[in-house]
Amino acid sequence: MLNKLAAHKSNPALMILVLALLVVALFAAGMQIGTLLAPPAPPSVPVVAPPPGAAVVNPPTRLNDFTLTDQTGQPFSLSDLRGRVTLLFFGYTHCPEECPLTLANFTRVKAALGAAADDAAFVFVSVDGERDTPAVINRYLNQFDAAFIGLTGDPAALRQIGSTFGALFSYDKTDVEIDHTDHEHHDAAHEPELDGANYFVQHTSPAFLIDRDGNLRLVYFYGATADQLADGARQLLAEEL
Repeated sequence: MLNKLAAHKSNPALMILVLALLVVALFAAGMQIGTLLAPPAPPSVPVVAPPPGAAVVNPPTRLNDFTLTDQTGQPFSLSDLRGRVTLLFFGYTHCPEECPLTLANFTRVKAALGAAADDAAFVFVSVDGERDTPAVINRYLNQFDAAFIGLTGDPAALRQIGSTFGALFSYDKTDVEIDHTDHEHHDAAHEPELDGANYFVQHTSPAFLIDRDGNLRLVYFYGATADQLADGARQLLAEEL
């Protein structure tokens, strides 16, 4: 190939064509090698087609079991969802946009699944254990679907569980002054206090699709449509345990 390149230095157009063919050949060879080296999925777990706005987890990842507190105040474990296909995401009840939109999307997914939704679970895991008590989560989820599962726990446990999914979150606490003094009877001894409960939580917003056996199979990026999520859920619902 190098001798051919040297022979065609006097013909720039031909030289460019030869280089282009060389790049294409190297790319094709790299793709073949990558396919051989890629770890195959377990034979018992089919590989689902990657839908728009999502990433396929290949090979599927068996998730470690964990236990948090649900919206009724009872312990709830990930293993309690075995036998059902699960859509799960991390958020918090004070979230201004992503979380309510995702939960509203989940209600559309449930409606699209029809009777098959009986074999599906929709799970909201709070990343704000300080404010999101079971009672708070219960009121919040009732605005969307009372059958949705809400989980909460202490911040350390939530952070550890989130890390297994690759979910990241951090607290952006904003000091807001609250002045309780009467402006007509100002008391210098009463200074404005800081409201430590007023803060945002910065968090990633994917939805995670888990199969009946507890394997993470698909990660949907924020903005994926209800139809896209429902299609993925249908694929997993069609699989046998």
